Formats: sequence, C-alpha cells, structure tokens
Amino acid sequence: MRTVVITGGPCAGKTTALGALRALSERAGVPAIFVPEAATDLIIGGVAPWTCASMLEFQTRVMALQLEREAEAMSQAEAAAQAERRANPDVLVVCDRGICDSHAYLDDDDYARALTANGLAEGDVLARYDAVFHLETIAKTSPEAYTKANNRARFENASEAAAVDDRGVAAWAAHPNFHVIPSYADFERKTAALVDAMREFAGIDLRERTQSSPVLVSACLLGEPCRYDARSVPCDAVRTLGRDHELVPVCPEQLGGLPTPRIPSEIQPDERVADREGNDRTDAFLAGAQAALRIAREHGCRKAILKAKSPSCGVHEVYDGSFSGIVVPGQGITAALLADAGLEIVDETQVRP
Repeated sequence: MRTVVITGGPCAGKTTALGALRALSERAGVPAIFVPEAATDLIIGGVAPWTCASMLEFQTRVMALQLEREAEAMSQAEAAAQAERRANPDVLVVCDRGICDSHAYLDDDDYARALTANGLAEGDVLARYDAVFHLETIAKTSPEAYTKANNRARFENASEAAAVDDRGVAAWAAHPNFHVIPSYADFERKTAALVDAMREFAGIDLRERTQSSPVLVSACLLGEPCRYDARSVPCDAVRTLGRDHELVPVCPEQLGGLPTPRIPSEIQPDERVADREGNDRTDAFLAGAQAALRIAREHGCRKAILKAKSPSCGVHEVYDGSFSGIVVPGQGITAALLADAGLEIVDETQVRP
C-alpha cells in the first residue's frame, strides 16, 4: 500500500488531475482509493474561515476531518490488499491535499497548536505519506487566466493564490519525496508530467496495461532447458508474444528446489505429488508454486501461459499419477494457486500466433 498526496495552489488543476488519475488507475488495473479534500467540503457545508473564530479554528477542523478520512481510506486499502483473490495486492491511496497543507494558512506557532489539538507531532506528519506532488497554480504563470468561478470554495485572488502556492511548497519542502509539477499552458502536458513523476519517484505505473502487460510463462516454453529431462519445449506462438508483452519466465519445480534433470513426478489420487520412485515431492511443488505467485505479483502479471499436462503447470489436464501416460481433468499445483489468486491461466495450446 502506498499513500500519495496531490496538492497545489488555488487554480492549479488539481481536481481535473485527480479525475484523470482515477480513470488511469482503473485502466491500468491499479486499485486506488481517493480521499476527498477536507477544506473544500467544510467550506461548501458552511464551515469556513469567515464563519469560524479564526483561521486556526478552521484549519484545526480541516485536520480533524482529514485524519478521519485518511483513517477510513487506510482501512479500505488494507482490506483490499488482503483480499485472497487479488492478483496484485498493491493499493494506492490518493489524498486530495494532506495535513501539511494547513501550514500554508497558519504561522508556525498556530500550525503547531492545530497539530497538538489533533494529537499529532510535527515530526510524524510527513511520514504519513510516501510521496507528495504539488501542482503549481496558473496564477504564477498566467495570472490573467486565474479564476474563482469554477470552485465555490476558492476565495483568493490571483496574487493571494500565488502566495498560497509558495507557502504550500514551503510547507511540504521537508518531505523526502516531494515534487513540484510546473504550470504548463497545456493541461494535458501537466497531467502527463504528474503521471511520469508518480512513476519515477513513487514507483506507481498508471500506463494502461493491455497489450504491454507482463505475462508469466512456463520457462520451458521459451526454450529454457528446465524440464525434468533437462530439455525444453519451445513454443513459437508463445515466444512471439514477447514483441508486445514482457514475458516473465518461471520454472516452479526449479523454484521449489528440485534439480535438473530430475525424476519425473505426477499428482497422486490423494493429491500428494510423488516422483516415479515413490519419493514425496509435495513440499517442493508447493514451495515452487508460492515462489511463482510471488514473482507474478512482483511483476504485476495478470495472466499466465503454462505448460500443458505438467504436475506444476497443467491448466486443464494432468497425468493421473500412474506414470502410464494417462491424463485426467485437473490442474497442476502452480496453475491452481495462480488461478485462486485471480490470474487468468491458459496453456500453450490456447495461444495463437
């Protein structure tokens, strides 16, 4: 789980950028939870700096609501990450502003008071977030284009907005992963710069994952001599997919610690895995399956192409355990685990050139 803050000065395009991030996260298959801005909702609801006794009182309330919303988002993210059938447990929490934004409206003493009132220590606030991205207000580059008309909660004029932007940068500057996105004339360029910064500095890739998504592949299908007989069974149709996809090779049996070459194994009627000499290899096959799933998750794989009939990788059929060449309906140990984890699994016979 990673938590990022998208912040910026008034009229920086933050709302539009967040909408774009929401759409991109859905297309990229990145589970994301968005935390709405506390200050805007309070102002629209009738609690504003001009209705409170002081800016300190208002920002103290902003912090309280922000903390409540972040706690709920974290709870949702943890539940999503623990879902048994999720192929990629990484969940992104995106905060529309964060605690430190209050510092842009308060002097150091009042900011410390607001933190204390909410049970926070100044040294701990920055650590709540993995990365912070500040969108520069248009008021600094094109003040004539600055407007309050598109936000009911915006009350600053252009010069005030520019000053707030500067104070916002100062408020977050101590964060070790803080980045400023300049105010480009073309907003699409600004959004692209934000997405690129998120990928470079926070490891969050929101590029659409269709043709280019990584695919887990049984290594023997790619020409690796890792079968029990130290041979491979290369499949041209599978290897051709490497033009459009990152292919991630795995050999679960090797990952489970079995040597190459090795005595062939089959799944027995009692669901154990035994080799032809009767040695129980179940633990090695289970360990290899877990390692393959871990690699799939690390690479963000949502699909696997596996070797047909293998006791590890068989998708539709496996040998019956008698070592007589008879196949029965069923799945290999790794194939079953990957399917349970939510990956789409196919074998090489289902791949077309």
